[in-house]
Order: sequence, then C-alpha cells, then structure tokens
Amino acid sequence: MTTEQRPVVLTTSASSTATLQEIFGTTDDNKLVVSHTATDDGAGHFLSDLGTVDYASRAVSLRVIRLDRNVGAYQADHENAAAFEAAIADGGASTGAIAQRGDGWYRYPVPEGVLAGSSLVARYRVGAAAPQAKTQTITPPAVVLALCPQTSEAVVPGSVMFRWMGKTFQDHEGTIYRDRTDVSPGIASGTMDYATGTALMTDYVVGGTGPADFQLLSLWTQKGAWATASIFFSTDAAPLRAGPGGLVLSVVDLEGATLTANVDGQGYITGSHMRGRVEFSRGGVELQFGDYVLDADLTAADKAQWWYSAADVGAVHPGKVWRPWPVDPSTLRYSAVSYIYLPVDVTLMGIDPAALPADGRVVHVRPGGTCVVGITHGGTAFAPAVGMTYNLGHERLSFVQVLDAITGAEILTGYTADLDAGTATFTDLAGYPAQVKVVGRTEVYRQIAEVHIDGKVRLTQPVGYGFPAGAVLSTSLRQGDRFARVSRVYDQASWDGTTWYDGVDPARGVAPASYSGATVEVNNRGAITERWALRMRSDNTTFDLFGRHLGQIASGTINADFSPMNVAAGVPYMTVPALGWNAGWVAGNVLFIDTVGAEAAVAVVRATQPGSPAGLDDSFWIVQRGDGARDPGNSFD
Repeated sequence: MTTEQRPVVLTTSASSTATLQEIFGTTDDNKLVVSHTATDDGAGHFLSDLGTVDYASRAVSLRVIRLDRNVGAYQADHENAAAFEAAIADGGASTGAIAQRGDGWYRYPVPEGVLAGSSLVARYRVGAAAPQAKTQTITPPAVVLALCPQTSEAVVPGSVMFRWMGKTFQDHEGTIYRDRTDVSPGIASGTMDYATGTALMTDYVVGGTGPADFQLLSLWTQKGAWATASIFFSTDAAPLRAGPGGLVLSVVDLEGATLTANVDGQGYITGSHMRGRVEFSRGGVELQFGDYVLDADLTAADKAQWWYSAADVGAVHPGKVWRPWPVDPSTLRYSAVSYIYLPVDVTLMGIDPAALPADGRVVHVRPGGTCVVGITHGGTAFAPAVGMTYNLGHERLSFVQVLDAITGAEILTGYTADLDAGTATFTDLAGYPAQVKVVGRTEVYRQIAEVHIDGKVRLTQPVGYGFPAGAVLSTSLRQGDRFARVSRVYDQASWDGTTWYDGVDPARGVAPASYSGATVEVNNRGAITERWALRMRSDNTTFDLFGRHLGQIASGTINADFSPMNVAAGVPYMTVPALGWNAGWVAGNVLFIDTVGAEAAVAVVRATQPGSPAGLDDSFWIVQRGDGARDPGNSFD
C-alpha cells in the first residue's frame, strides 16, 4: 500500500511554556515516521516527564522515544467473500447486521526507534551573561589655542594666564596648569609652545558658555633669537693688555659648536670660522664669521644663496669668495685683562700729567716724523795694542765706540776711527784697561710717511741697506740748528750758595768789581745748559765753581784761564779767560755765567710697571745726533 508522505515541519518558539509537537507520516513500505519537537519552559523543564535542562553545565536530559505507545485498529475478519456478502444482504442497514460484520476495535503496542543519529537536532539560544561593571576612560580631543596669532615674537615663559570655559589656566616651565594657586600646584592640562605662542590643551572641563568662552589675562612676548656674521663691540674696561691672554672670546654658531678666538700681540683675531681685530687702547673689537672658500668647490645651490656674488670671487684671495658663518650673538662671552692707572703725585713725577693720556702712554711714531733704523756691530772683548786696527766687518758706520770690557765706560782717546771702512786703529794705550770692546752702528735716517694700525711703518724713501734680524726702528726728535752759547754774565756782591735769581738780587747788589774785556768761550761738544757761579775765596784771587745742577765741581784763579773739564765729552764746559778779571774782587763776590749747550734739553720720564723685577739692570740710551763726522770745534756754525 502506498501512502502519501506528509512533510516534516520543525518549529521553535520563545514561549515560557514547555511544548511537545508530534507529526506523523508513513513511508512507501508502510513504516510510520513520527517527528517530535520539544521545548523547555525557560526554567529547565520539558513537558511532562520528558526531561530537564541544566543551563549552567549545558547538559540536556530528554526522552526521544516511547515504549508504551499503542495503536487502535478495527478487526473485521471474514473467511470468504460469500460470507461477507451474506452478512451484508442478511443484515441490511440495521445495527445488528453491522455488528456482525467484524469482531470489533482493539489496541496493540507499536515499538519506536531512532533513525540515524543525524535525525536528532538540538537548537538553543545563548543566555545573557551576568551583569559586569566596566570602566572606560575617554580622552577628549586636544585643542590648540593660538594665544598671540598677530605676532611672530616668542612668548616669555611664566607670563601666560587665561580663562577658558570658566577655568583659569597658567603656564609654568612649559606646562599649562588649571586652577593653580599659591597653595595648590593645579592640574596639568596641556603644554605651552613659547616659540609659536600656542597652547595645546589635553585636559579641560567644558563649562561656562562653551569653547568660545575665552579671556586672555596675561601674556608677554620678546624678540626671537637672531643670527649674524659680524659683531662690533667695546669691552667694559680699557686699555687691554696686549698679547695672548689680554682678550679671550668664544661664541656658539647655529650648529651648536663653540668657536674660540685667538688674539696675538698685534691684536689680530684668528680661529675657526672667524677673523677680526682688537684695538687694545680703547677695547674696540671687530669680528667677522666665515671662511674664504674656493669658488670651484661651490655647488649650484651654494651659488644661489644670498651671500654669493660672482663679483666678489677673487676680490681678496684668488679664486675664493667669502662665505659667512652665522652665529648666535647672545652666546658671545669674553674675558679681558685691562690696566688701571692710579694717580701719581705731581711732585714725584716732576711734570704736570694733565696733558698726558690716562694710561701715560704717548704716541711716538707719527706720519711726517723722523726715525732711525739701525743695528749695533761688534762687542767682543780683546786686548788692544798700539798700531792695531780692529775691523768691525761693516762699512759706512754712523759712529764707532771703544768701551771698557768690564765697566762699559766709553774711552774717548787713544784711537782713530774710519767710519767708511768700519775700523778703529789704536794709537795710544795710556790709561787703557786690559781688555776693551769696539762697537759700531749702521744707521739710516728717514722720514715717516704712514703708520698703519697693525704696527707697520712706511717711509718716504727706501732704506737702502739690507738690515738683518735684530735691527731697531727708533724715533727721533728734530731740534733744528743747535749751537752752544753764553746767554748771560753778571756779578753780585754776595750769595747764600743755594738761591738762584734770574738777575741780580736787589737785596745784595752788584759786586765792587766786574768781569769785562774778554769773552767766555764755549764749544758744542763740551758746553751744557747750566747756571754757573764763581764765588771768591778769602784771598780775593781764588774762586770755587758751582753748578746749579752739578754742585761744586772745580776751583780756579783769576790769574789764569779757567777751563773746567767735561769728563763725559773730553773737553771743557767753558773757558773763562784771565784777561776779563778786573781789580777789586773781594771774598764772597760772585760771578754768574749762564751757558746753553748745543744738545737739546729732553725731559725724560720713564715708568716701571709694578711687579717683581726680572733683573737688576735697567737702562736706556739717548743719542744726540748731528751732521755726520763733523767736529763742532769752537765755532757757532
């Protein structure tokens, strides 16, 4: 028998009541198929006694088959068709007749079984987990506040204060703090960019009237850092000590490297990426930072820089151009050693220093002045002999001297000098020491044309002599035409021996006698500028010679010519002829004679700086120069 198969339909529901649904069907081979769908009641129970669900362990206990199932059927067995027909015909439509057609209804058990394992399907829903407390931190987006958008100057640290959305903010060491007070450090709420003038707010409280609620309470700005390749300045103190150590200077370039300057005795500054000059007298400093670089080594990008100019190539050094090296001038540091000059008592100096420079140093080399370039030859000790000629090895000397080898005293006699040949020939050794030295000088007298700041001097004419190392340039003071003379001769009745008057003392009057009829003689070599006094002794013929500066140096008589010797020059200071003395001179009478020497008077002031002496000897040499190789004699020419 073939039975139409019914479709098997499974349904689910979210009801809180347990359900059981069964759907029957038969197969072609008369097998009964039953589909069971069971749901729990949400509390872990299936319908009736089908089973339970343990939600915690996810274990399901369910009965899927029934062993007590029975099927009801009507039994109508007949032995043959004739008997059945007889029953129908005999019974007709009466009840009794129907009752005879079969044996009646009865029930019998039907066994159940599970088809393949795949026929069992379980569907379930995952239940909600137990509520858990969770914490989530939300960082609000950072807000950039442009505090000074109208300027490019940098903000001064510690000067920022503003009110935003009802809260007050202040900066401290680059951090923005909220609600900062004298007793509370506040809450870090952002960072401050002083260079751009912007505040990056990362922690803030929305309040007030919203983000537009802003008020700037305080903010200072300052000029930003700048770079330069040239610096000019003056030191705080001057004059500076010349030479190394007088000025020490350093500066930082834009790459963070420290540049150190070296200063020499001429004031030139050298060092990495720098050059310059120091004027020690007033403390002026000029610095330029950069280098001379080869034009051939520069790239196209280098030549496009602002500092490059093709016209500058080779202007100072062949094939090179000056390339600046910028530095931060605020990092310039220097230390200097300067002089401090204390006032000196005028009575100790002997001159009024009011017209002198503060440091006491006077310029001695000037354009238009004169100078002498010279070098000394000889100086080796030897034993002289009569007729011996000592050759200095140099010709055309300006002068030759013979000196005592031990004391250094000059010997003026006993030899003849040939300046052109550079020799000295000894003719008389009377009074000579055992050993002597012969020295000579080669000198050139020139006029100065220019004096440069670096100490170089240019002359109006070539020197004309190959001076070796050690030659000295000395300045000279021009005196013009000079000659010795007697400026005044007068007499006086008496004299106290110490007071010098410019003329006759009215209180003492003139002497009863006079000196006349003869001329006091002087010569250029021996005469000096001095005031002389010849005072008579008690014998009325002998007198003593006093010099205002030299004191009593000689004695003489009116009966003979008087010629006091100038030992340094080897000739007399003057000659007073005996012919000029008239009769009538008595004890105490004084004859005054004023002489003027051919040598110019020079005021010499030499200062020794405080400190420990390096040696015991300290000397200098002043030479009076005149026409070369001309003996002044006794003339006034």
